[in-house]
Amino acid sequence: MKRRLFTCTALLSLLPVAACVPSNTRYPSGSSQLYDLGRTLLSEAATSASSTARLSQNFPTGLPQTFSEFKSRCKSAATSPEGAVKMYFDAVFCYLEPQRRAEASKMLRYIMHSDVNLENNRRYVTFIGRMKDPSFHYIFRSFAAGTSPENGYSMSPQNYQLAFTKRSQEMDYMRIFLISSGSDRQRVVWVKQYEDGLWYVINNADTYLDVRAPRDARAEHSHDADYDNAY
Repeated sequence: MKRRLFTCTALLSLLPVAACVPSNTRYPSGSSQLYDLGRTLLSEAATSASSTARLSQNFPTGLPQTFSEFKSRCKSAATSPEGAVKMYFDAVFCYLEPQRRAEASKMLRYIMHSDVNLENNRRYVTFIGRMKDPSFHYIFRSFAAGTSPENGYSMSPQNYQLAFTKRSQEMDYMRIFLISSGSDRQRVVWVKQYEDGLWYVINNADTYLDVRAPRDARAEHSHDADYDNAY
């Protein structure tokens, strides 16, 4: 009986580690089976969360054209935690387009309740860098429902939905869990309600962590002119 309890305890203690160890890591003999089991359980948990996710259906479609329009939308959308997250991603997708970046910078500063533009805050160096670099844009597209590494995270910023799974109330803020199709675990955005009654994003770190790389469909069709404008 004691031997069984020890085995179960050892297994459970390894599960959190399995979530953060790279897949190409070598393991001592006998521990790889426990690691594989841990990854399997995490994958099953992510699949279960996907099946119960709630899509963001009640928010405006189409990206705002100006900062003024963005603030106007926030007055209705950001009255809920999920709405604030949706407005955050709208601002991100605007920022991905260089010609809209000046207005999008104001949008991000607003929805993240920042005193200065994020470009002037060293805390967001990686976030800003990945939004400016097209080779990282798939990270943000992975949050749109229906995307996957296999379809290159194909989505339309003008018509997308987020897949929310649950809320978690903390002391003076709330954690919102949502699906990234390129990750085995749910991602979390922290939001807080301010005196104006609206919700704002106060921690977005999970939204620009890397995910599985997209399958490169361009190479398969590089010889076919019909695909020149498909990606």
